[in-house]
Amino acid sequence: MRGQVLHPLLLRQLRRAGLSADVDDAVAFGELLKHVSRAYAEHDQERTLLERSQDLASQEMVALNDALRAERDALEQRVLDRTAALEVSQSRLSSLLSLSADWIWEQDAELRFTYVSEEFSTAVGFAPRLIGKRHEFGATIEADGEAQAEYERSVAERRPYRDFTYAIVRPDGVKRWIRASGEPVFDADAVFRGYRGVGRDVTEIIAAHQVVKQMAQLDHLTGLPNRRLFLIELDRAIARAHRDGSGFSVCFVDLDRFKHVNDTLGHLAGDQLLATLGKRLRADLRATDLVARMGGDEFVVLLEGTTDPADVSRLAGVLLGTVNQVLHVAGRDMQVSASIGIARYPDDGIDATTLLSHADSAMYEAKAAGKNRFHFHTEVAAREAARQFELEAQLRLAIAREEFELHYQPKLGVDDRAVTAVEALVRWRHPNRGLVMPGEFIALAEDRGLIVAIGRLVIKMACRQIAAWRRQGIEPPCVAINVSAKQFADDVLLADLTAAMTESSVGGGELVVELTETALMADPERATGVLEALRRLGVRIAIDDFGTGYSSLSYLKRFPADEVKIDRSFVDGLPEDPDDLAITQAVIAMAHSLGMKVVAEGVETEAQRSALAAMGCDQMQGYLLGRPMPVEDLVGRLSKAVHGAVAPVLDGPSVHVDGVAATSVGSTPVSLGSPTCEGVHMPAGCASQASASFTQ
Repeated sequence: MRGQVLHPLLLRQLRRAGLSADVDDAVAFGELLKHVSRAYAEHDQERTLLERSQDLASQEMVALNDALRAERDALEQRVLDRTAALEVSQSRLSSLLSLSADWIWEQDAELRFTYVSEEFSTAVGFAPRLIGKRHEFGATIEADGEAQAEYERSVAERRPYRDFTYAIVRPDGVKRWIRASGEPVFDADAVFRGYRGVGRDVTEIIAAHQVVKQMAQLDHLTGLPNRRLFLIELDRAIARAHRDGSGFSVCFVDLDRFKHVNDTLGHLAGDQLLATLGKRLRADLRATDLVARMGGDEFVVLLEGTTDPADVSRLAGVLLGTVNQVLHVAGRDMQVSASIGIARYPDDGIDATTLLSHADSAMYEAKAAGKNRFHFHTEVAAREAARQFELEAQLRLAIAREEFELHYQPKLGVDDRAVTAVEALVRWRHPNRGLVMPGEFIALAEDRGLIVAIGRLVIKMACRQIAAWRRQGIEPPCVAINVSAKQFADDVLLADLTAAMTESSVGGGELVVELTETALMADPERATGVLEALRRLGVRIAIDDFGTGYSSLSYLKRFPADEVKIDRSFVDGLPEDPDDLAITQAVIAMAHSLGMKVVAEGVETEAQRSALAAMGCDQMQGYLLGRPMPVEDLVGRLSKAVHGAVAPVLDGPSVHVDGVAATSVGSTPVSLGSPTCEGVHMPAGCASQASASFTQ
């Protein structure tokens, strides 16, 4: 092998074997072959191992690839599923939003709108360019001051806010109300990123709320603020005046004799008068003044910033002039007047209750001074108002406790002075003051709406007395009950009568209801129906104080009455006054021609009795014949009459208050426990009558 160029691989093997390329002997060659053979064997083994390793690696790669492919397929499927679910959710949300009045919005960290759903444009009626803009309160966006301040505090403090209500003014001037709720958005590092929320058009809700609020704070008849709203404004005026060191005046306006308008023309005419007057008062006052209707025929005026007596007097004079203007009501022209009480802040009070109370008392002082005038608050008026308030509270308690009793005044025949009837007069048995005469509480009861309750008690007491007489062996007389105009106008009168009659087993023939012309003429159609219902119960009907009201023959003929009572104002002038003679004679002749009995009230002299007898009057009553007395004294007098004694004029202590006569003889309440008088009998039937009256 000498001189030959060997392959590098063979040279490496020779070197491994420690041989030289120049060796020629066979031994060396044999060693060389062994090494070569071993080298190939090792090479084959390495190649096998490599191939094996490559095969294993290939299998692992295939398995890994399959796993990755499966995972990728699963991931892609999940993505597809999630995408489909998101699309369904978005579709559902879009559908719900399209059906809902709500819309959604988003703002960035600078509170600029980044998204507003299209429902917003539909709701407000136009497409405002909000994207990239902030809420700017002012010309086109309005909000209540307190609500806006709370909203701005919430945003500044990055707090959620709920139901923030504001108005957007459209380009055409129409205002739409929006109610929005929002919550702040923060990223993973708690960095503020903006707000997102919902909104809704609440224009109709706000409008409905305003209508309800208006109805709650405005008088339905006049459209003026009612008592509730006036008290709110009065408190605000007090706060302003206290803050500014200024003052104002309150004028309490009460119409004079408004009840007469209602009784004469009916409640519809009265309502028309109040509505017209309310408009005139508002028109004639200054823009800064406030007029409200407190209820009934009472108005109240707040004269802002005016306390000087001269200025207040001038404005009060304007109010009186406004009230005195001719009114066209129920097809006729008429005039009314008013009494005005004035209280000033802070001189006459520093709170609403005190100011109104003092103005009210001043108004009553104006009425007492002659009406159709104004009067400033005085301490005397305040004390009287306090007394009236206390008396009202006691009167309400008296009604609940039934602290009333009936006294009786005889009615006699004109010729023979035989007792033909008695008139029962209501008294208040006060637990501390003793017997209180009607002149002290009836007017207050009328004014405070308590007269119906007192009338109901009178009906009960009269029926109970009839039952008591029956149990005592006394033949029960007819009981005529003087029903006030308000009680007659109350729909429960018939029910009250029926209940009292049933409770005491009293028949209709034992009762007489006395009514004034004024009460009947307030609503003639209704009055006729009620009178006919009373007739069906068997109750007799008397027209009281005849001649002081309409004295209409047509209505007198129309009303089913049994008796006419001539008012004492005509009897007073007998027999000297020719006019009183003529009127009394005409009433007696007219009543007799219609088949009615005639009773003369207020007979106090023998000359009056003789004149009435000469004119054919049937019955009479008055101080000449007997003063009001307790039931015990009445029974004693009847006993004398039954035994043939001439009925004397009852003397004894008495008082006469505002034309109201009453005995001061002590008595006990009329009840089932009244003393019995064996053998004493009243004349039978309605020739013996008892009437319960409020006014004597």
